[in-house]
Amino acid sequence: MKKYIEKADKYYRDVVGEMRKVSWPTREEVKDMTVVVLTVSGILALFTFAVDWVISTLMGKLL
Repeated sequence: MKKYIEKADKYYRDVVGEMRKVSWPTREEVKDMTVVVLTVSGILALFTFAVDWVISTLMGKLL
């Protein structure tokens, strides 16, 4: 049992050490990237809606 506790402790210390090496984004960078993601998602949603509408309209006229 002691071996597992030592392994878990080493794992935890390794994780904490690696997390300290991470280059975390600033609050401003997070806000900017969030705007980019939401904008691109909205554009893709509108594109998908438009393509679906065109295909549905064409299929309705053909059938």
